[in-house]
Amino acid sequence: MNDVLDGLIIGGGAAGLTAAVYLGRYRRRALVLDAGGSRLARIPKSRNVPGFPDGIEGPVLWQRMQQHAASFGVATEQVQVEALERGADGVFTARAGQHIWRARFVILATGACDVEPQLDGLADALRAGQVRFCPVCDGFETQGQRVAVLGRAGHGLRESLFVAGFGNQVTWLAMATQEEVAAQDLARLRDAGVRIAESPPRRISCGTGSGVRVELQNGQLLDFETLYPALGITHHCELATALGARAQPDGQLEVDAHQQTTVDGLYAAGDVSVDLNQISVATGHAAIASTAIHNRL
Repeated sequence: MNDVLDGLIIGGGAAGLTAAVYLGRYRRRALVLDAGGSRLARIPKSRNVPGFPDGIEGPVLWQRMQQHAASFGVATEQVQVEALERGADGVFTARAGQHIWRARFVILATGACDVEPQLDGLADALRAGQVRFCPVCDGFETQGQRVAVLGRAGHGLRESLFVAGFGNQVTWLAMATQEEVAAQDLARLRDAGVRIAESPPRRISCGTGSGVRVELQNGQLLDFETLYPALGITHHCELATALGARAQPDGQLEVDAHQQTTVDGLYAAGDVSVDLNQISVATGHAAIASTAIHNRL
C-alpha cells in the first residue's frame, strides 16, 4: 500500500488547492490532478475574497493558491482524469491515459463552467467587464448601469430580478420565453422596473462605444454597458456519477455535512457540489472535506 495516497484531489481551482493546503498541513500524502480549466483564470478582478478589499485578479489568486499548496509539499500534475474507480478494498484508482494514481480518499473539485453565448470577442469582453457571468460576485460593480440579461424563462427572470437589486436599468432578453413565465412573476419584473425586450436578439456585439450592442429580430438596436448571460451552468460531476454518486438534475453532487457524496470515501468541494458557487464557499467546502478525511485516516 506504499503507492496509495491518503488523499487524491481532482481539480486544482480554489477548492482543490485549499484541500491541498489542509492535507499538506495535516502531513498527509496528497496530490492534485488538474486539467487547468479553473474559472479563476477568467475572473478580471474579484472584490469579495476576504482580505482583498481592493480586489484581486483571478489568475493572480490562482497562482498564489498554487504556491500555497506547494509550500506544504503537495504537488500538482497537469492532467485530465478520464476515469475513477473504487475497488473492493475501498481504494480509489484514477486513470489518465497510461497513468494511474491510487488513494484511500478522493476529493472531487472539478468545478463547473458557464454556458457561453455565441459571441465574437467573448474573452476580450470578459476582461473588459462588458460581459459578466456572476452577479453574486460583481453585481455591486454594475450599479446604475444599463444591463442586459440573456436567459430563458425562469432562469433569465430570476437573474434579471437579482441584477435589478443593484439599482440598474435592466432589460431581459427573454429569447421569446416570457410567455412560459407565470403572470405574477412578470408582475414582479414590472415592479422592479425590468424591461422585456420586444423580440429575441439576432446579434450581440461587444466593443462598441457603449459596451454591448444588441440587435433584435425586429430590427431594434439596444445599447448596454454590461451583459449577463444566464444560460445555465454545467457541473463536472461525471467521474462521481459513474461511481453511483447521486446528483441533482443540474449536475451538482449531493453531499452530507462533511462534504462526502453518496459514495463512501468520495468527497466533493466547490462548484461541483450542492451550494452557492463562490470562491469563499469552495474554500470552506475544502476545509471541511479535508479535515473529515484526516480524521478518518
